[in-house]
Amino acid sequence: MDPTELSRELRRDPEPKSDLLRSVARELVLPAFAFYMERLPKLEEAIPDFRSLNPEPSAKSRETVEAIRLAEGIQRTLIELEGPGVAALPKFTATTDEEIDRFALKARAHFLITLEDQQESKDARSFYVLVRRKIEQLGIVVLQDSFPREDGSGFCLAHKAHPIILVNSKQQTRARRLFTLVHELAHVLMGQTGISDPFVRKNVIERRCNRFAGSFLAPKSYISGLLGARVTPDPDLDDVRWAARKLKLSQEATVLRLEQLSIYRAGSHSKWLALVHSDNPDYSKEGGGGKQPPAQEKVKLAKFGFAFATAFKRFLDQGLISEINLYRTSGLKPKYQRSYFDFVNSLSANELRNLELDDG
Repeated sequence: MDPTELSRELRRDPEPKSDLLRSVARELVLPAFAFYMERLPKLEEAIPDFRSLNPEPSAKSRETVEAIRLAEGIQRTLIELEGPGVAALPKFTATTDEEIDRFALKARAHFLITLEDQQESKDARSFYVLVRRKIEQLGIVVLQDSFPREDGSGFCLAHKAHPIILVNSKQQTRARRLFTLVHELAHVLMGQTGISDPFVRKNVIERRCNRFAGSFLAPKSYISGLLGARVTPDPDLDDVRWAARKLKLSQEATVLRLEQLSIYRAGSHSKWLALVHSDNPDYSKEGGGGKQPPAQEKVKLAKFGFAFATAFKRFLDQGLISEINLYRTSGLKPKYQRSYFDFVNSLSANELRNLELDDG
């Protein structure tokens, strides 16, 4: 609606049309009755945007605000019901590249992600699930939701006991989500809440988080074991695709990391960007169809993850939360709750290693 028209409609006498108020409320992610209250309801603080030069809150789309509210509601419930939470996590205080590289390797060992895990994962899709699961096994809740990519690739809500990471599933390939996940893990280990895009690096914090993510996912000591001897210092698109498949990383993360390690020549990232133009291979084209609908328990696992299932199954079993209140907290319908929780608990070690998850 044109701003002038909206202003006129909001000032009409005796009052604006209810349909208009409902539409405005929906965009602001507010209940419509808030406009009739004498005092504004307490609103959640907007989270900082780390893509800006000086991280501070910025306007977001309705879908993004809804994703943030989802994560905040889940975190609030975990705190109120005193879920088990995380054990002591390594604190990210390193500042120099060498210190960050050492810390990232230490953090990877803390989460028990081995070179063999990376070598034996058949592709980036399966390695993403493995890394996500191992992060969640230590109590960090990892969610997925879809919101406009212009608003960022993911965000984290820091907390001493109940940190939450949410990865934007909108068009990001699993390889790109993997880098986003570990970038947000860096924010968790820093204790900093905020929204990010790992490939928008306008401030020191984002550069540190990116260095951590690259060092965590492709430690210098692992490169020869993952790539072998065949590395071209001046890569073309095929060379980058090949290296990304071997590393199980996104193509952009691959070229950035290998240039960082001087395995690729300086300027390789800029050259790669020029070659791909606007057709970034780390973003998938949505749509398609024609295949069978995925099993709902897998869709729920992709969205809510492993740690959520463990915590909320326990709350349900102990009578600390009802099915309807769990639905109010997360949007997870009662008819799917038990089947999703049972599916997670039934997975064998071999099934976990080969698990394929769909966004639905």
